[in-house]
Amino acid sequence: METKARFKKIIVRIVLTLTAILLLKGFFAWSNRFSDFYFHRWYEWSSLAFRQVTGIVPFSIGDVIYTAWIIGGIFYLLKLCYKVIRLHWEQFGLQLLRGIHFLLTVYLAFIVLWGYNYERNSLTIDTGLVTGTYNTQQLYQLSDTLLQLVNKEKANTGDTIGVMKADTTGLPVFQRAVLAYDAAAKTWPALCYKAPSVKKALYGHWLNYIGITGYLNPFTNEAQVNTTTPAVLQPYITCHEIAHQLGYAPEEEANFVGYLAATSIPDSHFRYAANFDMFLYSVRQLGQRDTTLAKSIWNRVVPGVKADHKAIIDFYEPYTGKVDEYSTILYDRYLKANKQDKGIRSYSEVTTWLIAYFKIK
Repeated sequence: METKARFKKIIVRIVLTLTAILLLKGFFAWSNRFSDFYFHRWYEWSSLAFRQVTGIVPFSIGDVIYTAWIIGGIFYLLKLCYKVIRLHWEQFGLQLLRGIHFLLTVYLAFIVLWGYNYERNSLTIDTGLVTGTYNTQQLYQLSDTLLQLVNKEKANTGDTIGVMKADTTGLPVFQRAVLAYDAAAKTWPALCYKAPSVKKALYGHWLNYIGITGYLNPFTNEAQVNTTTPAVLQPYITCHEIAHQLGYAPEEEANFVGYLAATSIPDSHFRYAANFDMFLYSVRQLGQRDTTLAKSIWNRVVPGVKADHKAIIDFYEPYTGKVDEYSTILYDRYLKANKQDKGIRSYSEVTTWLIAYFKIK
């Protein structure tokens, strides 16, 4: 009798959680007012509140939560196996339903706290830029523009031959990224970034095996940066993750917002990192259309740019393997499930925004 009552209770919880998820999806699909409330009221308030709390703590609260979930998940699976071995089928069913309810609750928290930002699409309004299709010639012109910028900013770092090293003469990278957003907000008010909460990822070395350079924790609104990556990547990674904190969920939008921020301050390391990253995206896209044009662009970069590119390839070589392949597939499916139809290739679609940006600059 007691077991039946437990089954009933957990089933009711599952039904209520599913109902809440479906209601939210319905509200977003049928009500523009509800969407506007989420983006411009709820998310702005909740994300700010979380950053105010998590920003006080020097370590990643989100990583601690993930660690607890992983440990809890292992014990959960062991319990399930034990129930099967002992043929405790009622207890197995109850345990299974509890796991389903937990996953549904996590998903509900995800969409309430951050996930529906994939529906936002407000960057055109926030920047005044209008994007569209582009041809190979326009992509070549973008690559050529970024080539000139990347060569210029590489020279400004003081070394056009060697690999870029971390700038230890000024403020730390995280603080400089906040200043970059302060500067960008003067031109684009929507990029105003309050209550900073940028953290060093606790498991940076292990993240390299799955190719993660940074991520936003949707449950704590902390921007996580993998600080074990080459120095040339870290300024732009930080700006990219802060863009996610501001609600720019699609990767191409976060890429572009991160670029606007990183190039808004007279910091050669930030400006070079941003232009370097965008240059690589642009040349790769160009290479898919015309390898000859792409090679002609690449041949004109200064030796230091090639050195930075090679340093990144060399850095990731020891981490490349099946784990990286599987994680890429999973992440690609995650992005597609959240209406980014091009999956992991959506990062490269930042070129659409860059072409529109340089048209008016």
